[in-house]
Amino acid sequence: MIKGMKTIVFALMTLASVGITQAGDFFTDYESAKKKAQEDKKTLVVKFTGSDWCPPCKALNKAIYSKKDFKTEVEKDFVVAVLDFPKTKKLPEGQLEKNQAVRDEFGIRGYPTVLVISQKGKVLKKMVGYSYTPKEGEEGDERAEVKAYLKLLKNAVKAGRFL
Repeated sequence: MIKGMKTIVFALMTLASVGITQAGDFFTDYESAKKKAQEDKKTLVVKFTGSDWCPPCKALNKAIYSKKDFKTEVEKDFVVAVLDFPKTKKLPEGQLEKNQAVRDEFGIRGYPTVLVISQKGKVLKKMVGYSYTPKEGEEGDERAEVKAYLKLLKNAVKAGRFL
């Protein structure tokens, strides 16, 4: 009985530690995401957000990052890190300080900011803020916005090949 309880407690602790590293399918720790991107030879996408107070951040998450289509497609070519700077929500011990160090390293001054970073550590694209105006015929098509956003990310990688 006690041995069984120890196994269950160990399993729950393991799952909890994975949750600290990733939010859904996205990393919340920059160094872990960077390492994974290097291992998998993928481009790194880092989103800086104020998830509980920033209206454009909430809109970007609702329209793009929370969509199943986006999560499925983005992980084919990218590793995504979401670094949060909440005002009321609590982060795991020490996470805010780590996020602040990365924010300062890249000189981030506004939210949301999304960086596309090559495997060599070069910033290929920096997107600040969020808004989307559907093209004619796209109204009501949620997937159109996700496709357009993925195209932005992929075009940054294509352009970065020449840097």
